[in-house]
Amino acid sequence: MKNLLLLLNIFATLFLFSCNHNSTEKTTTTPVPDPKTVDVKLSQLGSTQDFVCGMPLNEGGIADTASFENKLYGFCSPECKVEFLKNPATYLAQK
Repeated sequence: MKNLLLLLNIFATLFLFSCNHNSTEKTTTTPVPDPKTVDVKLSQLGSTQDFVCGMPLNEGGIADTASFENKLYGFCSPECKVEFLKNPATYLAQK
């Protein structure tokens, strides 16, 4: 009886892992969409540079924006925006 339960447990485990393996393959082959960009003109921004990472910004390549002291700043990624908002004065002083 113990051998039968052990054998059933092994088959059940193998079955579950094989099902999980198939679902993983499907998610890894799905293409990842490009990050979203915001529709903002460079002339609307306080700078054409991402103050966090230093990357130059271009039309169609602005991932996010934030307003600080009545100026709009653009960022290459949402992560750069989050870092900027933690202490904007520090980043602006470094320009």
